[in-house]
Amino acid sequence: MNHWLGGVQAGCDYQFAGSFVIGIQGDYAWTDAEGSHDSAREFGVVYHSKTKSLASVSGRIGYAWDRFLGYVRGGGAWQRDDYWATTIIVGTAYAGRETRPGWTIGIGGEYAFTNVLSGFVEYSYYDFGNPAIGLTPLLVGLRPGFVDIKETTSVVRAGLNVRFGGYAAR
Repeated sequence: MNHWLGGVQAGCDYQFAGSFVIGIQGDYAWTDAEGSHDSAREFGVVYHSKTKSLASVSGRIGYAWDRFLGYVRGGGAWQRDDYWATTIIVGTAYAGRETRPGWTIGIGGEYAFTNVLSGFVEYSYYDFGNPAIGLTPLLVGLRPGFVDIKETTSVVRAGLNVRFGGYAAR
């Protein structure tokens, strides 16, 4: 599925004399990614999820060729999700919300248009594991529900960076 993602990021880099670059970055994004699937165990039950936000803090290492930087990154990630279950008889029967921790790894390239402005394109893979998610019943008489949700996400991002201090100040 294709969905939108928009956000902000901040970070810092250090370039060694031999063109190697290390850095750290944090990002936060809002999204509308939504998915659903039919239950394999219950007739007429559909499970839904909607990702509201995606964030990460990661380190990166790369190599600079003149104004181009190629890099890999990896670190911790968090995803805010809404979940609900619907049935063909009663409609929405269960709902839940959770912020899931996980990890990310990615690869990207960044090009410095000027000493202050650069653009980047990046692919990142996110894995949030397979924990049991608690769902609250919305109808009287239903017991609390739990569902195992394995969640991985692939994201391609493109954006602009404004640099402050360091090389940008020269």
